[in-house]
Amino acid sequence: MASNSVWRVGEFGSRPVRVANCSGYHGDPASEMYKQATLGNVDFITGDYLAEVNMANDAEAYVKGQHPGYEATALKGFELSIDAIADKRIKVAINGGALNPEGLAVKVAALVAENGYDLKVAYVSGDNVLPKVDKHMPQNRENALAHLDSLNDHVTLTPETYMFAKGGDEPREIVSANAYLGAHAIYEAFQQGADIIICGRASDASPAIACAWYWWRYALLW
Repeated sequence: MASNSVWRVGEFGSRPVRVANCSGYHGDPASEMYKQATLGNVDFITGDYLAEVNMANDAEAYVKGQHPGYEATALKGFELSIDAIADKRIKVAINGGALNPEGLAVKVAALVAENGYDLKVAYVSGDNVLPKVDKHMPQNRENALAHLDSLNDHVTLTPETYMFAKGGDEPREIVSANAYLGAHAIYEAFQQGADIIICGRASDASPAIACAWYWWRYALLW
């Protein structure tokens, strides 16, 4: 297990941290993780694989057992890169777990074990709020989902918005609903000794923020 007491000894928190990103959306190739792991001396690799469209599309296939729930390019990236990640002791935090971060974490942990590496794999969940919302898109203001301006009477959704919420004469079914998680849980996983952290719908910047937070030991302000 890599912790801050044995990782980057003499460097941890005392020099600029090197964070390399390997993905900006779900179509970026898996080989980018390998490039970041092998072509430079980096401390962390991060990756954002998600968008509302691919999460919704994959959700429909996932519930039918036709999709693993995580991004295939994320797993392929680890398959290409695990040797370099282990050799260089690079820590990784990505949101490629998508709808099934536990599933991807299990796959990556198996890959680590198969190669005999001493790397701790963790996953972050809690972003899936589908069980907390209604089955269908709201059809009027009274039934609309709460948002930051819900209590402001001067902010209203246009009639076209509610027209979009219908598929013909029937309300559209909600197939995925996710909260955007911040950096806190990723930071805590690093603090507990995790080397590879798989997230669901963490916000795009959260993995990078968590890396800097962990490296510089920023104090909580709340």
